[in-house]
Amino acid sequence: MDRRNFLKWSGLASIAVLVKPQYGFADSFASQAHRGESIEAGWLDSPEVARYFVENNKNPYLSQVNEDIRGTGKGKIALLWPFLEQVTGKSLVPHAQETSDCVSHGYGLGVDILTAIQIIKRKSPQLWIAPAATEIIYAGGRIEIAKKSYNKTWRAGMTGTVAAEFVKRYGILLRQKYLKWDFTDYSGQVADQLGRTGVPDELEPLCRLHPVGCVTLVRGYDEARDCIYNGYPVVLCSSQGFNTRGGRDKDGFLAPSRNPWMHSMLLAGIDDEYIRPGGLIQNSWGSSWIDGPKRHNQPDGSFWADSSVIDRICRQGDTIALSCYAGYPRQSYNLW
Repeated sequence: MDRRNFLKWSGLASIAVLVKPQYGFADSFASQAHRGESIEAGWLDSPEVARYFVENNKNPYLSQVNEDIRGTGKGKIALLWPFLEQVTGKSLVPHAQETSDCVSHGYGLGVDILTAIQIIKRKSPQLWIAPAATEIIYAGGRIEIAKKSYNKTWRAGMTGTVAAEFVKRYGILLRQKYLKWDFTDYSGQVADQLGRTGVPDELEPLCRLHPVGCVTLVRGYDEARDCIYNGYPVVLCSSQGFNTRGGRDKDGFLAPSRNPWMHSMLLAGIDDEYIRPGGLIQNSWGSSWIDGPKRHNQPDGSFWADSSVIDRICRQGDTIALSCYAGYPRQSYNLW
């Protein structure tokens, strides 16, 4: 962010963090879904930007680095959200996006769950302090990566790969105060403002202390399943829509719809043992956008999707697995 935009934003900051805007995006998306309409939630499909990601990363594909975990999730059950509930001491509260920033919510919740897994499962000395600030991911992916690195300017939204590039090259800030900025509470207004101007220069050095060390493209259900089984959250980005009329079915699933959702959600669990293999998808439209039967004590605002549907999502080329987060205090990890 240049100084002019920085000063302009800082003058608005106290308003942005104190006045929570009532954008109603999550409710609007839920209503559109129930009517069977197409949805533009904030994910952008850009094969060109996906190629940049492949060209700029040494091992962009999971298949290049997953020899040790390949096939380990077959026939297994793995649920990742309980780790987050254990470190926070409360049930998972679904995100409720207020603007076209679904991708940042997928990545933010993915990092939160990865933090919890590293603390509990991997016995990392890092601490749970606060959730990731999604506004920073949205700003950084759109401006620091898409605009400054790839010369891409978008009116709203972003691809998954630019978010992945940002959390790897720059890093994560949390929902807390930094200097004059307060990200304690999510604000769609702040996300929109920073999505036009970028991460404040003064915050970039703090962000770079806490990168996600490994972000890799997942190209099918089997790869996604193995990632989840080994504790690596998977951020789904695609045009795949779902039929929400009547809510979740008796098994907790939503059927795929022909109407596209340009959207990002988080794959936070798998059940490959069940007669109907699939994955648990956590949405960013709040708690009440969907109802119906649940399995494995799944969080509100979530649903199961069949393995074939998840495979189709992954094959669109913008689904990313997260691992090796430096965390707070900063840790060093060997990739995989």
